[in-house]
Amino acid sequence: MAVSAVMLAAVAVGVLAFPQPLFAYHVEYGQLQLWSDQPFDERQGRRVLADIAGRIEASPLALGENAHRIFVANTEWRRLVFLWNYGAGGVNYYPLRNVFIRQSDIDGNRVLRDAGPVPLPRTLAYFGAHEIGHSLIGEKIGMLANWRLPVWIREGLADYVGFGREADIDALTKAFLAEEPDLDPRRSGLYARYRLLVAYMIKHEGWSVERLLGSQLSQDEAERRLLARYTRAISQQQNSDFSNW
Repeated sequence: MAVSAVMLAAVAVGVLAFPQPLFAYHVEYGQLQLWSDQPFDERQGRRVLADIAGRIEASPLALGENAHRIFVANTEWRRLVFLWNYGAGGVNYYPLRNVFIRQSDIDGNRVLRDAGPVPLPRTLAYFGAHEIGHSLIGEKIGMLANWRLPVWIREGLADYVGFGREADIDALTKAFLAEEPDLDPRRSGLYARYRLLVAYMIKHEGWSVERLLGSQLSQDEAERRLLARYTRAISQQQNSDFSNW
């Protein structure tokens, strides 16, 4: 039994490290590669990669010189690459530079679930940029430091990358205060709450991404800072648009 388990683990690692033989169709755009087990329009595939590249370029992280590969697993055997993350939209197994996305309409730039496409604005490009963001974080600080990062920083920064640095801090804070489901990761499975905190610390506390990644700032403390500043603005009867603070 022990030998069989080791052999299965070795096969799984091999597939995750070198999955190319299982994905017959691919295109490239700079350092980005898109692979799929089903045919797609190459022009549309390059557009998706260009969208991903633009999101990363707009973020505080950079692609560097390494190639990053995105594998879209459409068929049922995708369980092989998703492992225990079968229900996720995408997975990253850093330090491998291979990320895996669930079944997708590459031509339409959408990730699919049983009930239909994942709601906008979370496109295929968003998922690709988010998962590559995890690799870029790991490359910047190393595997051990990446593992030790508070979840809100690790997932919030990857989501910040995924959205191309777009974050309406005022609207997200109001949704947070209203206890809307999208701002509760446990209820929604989304990282909007973490993205809000990362955007706030970078844009309004003036933290660099290096400082953020080097800190162990707790989520509670980040939320305290955010809400304290918001409360001060309201009490002073100022415009609640954070961009004017």
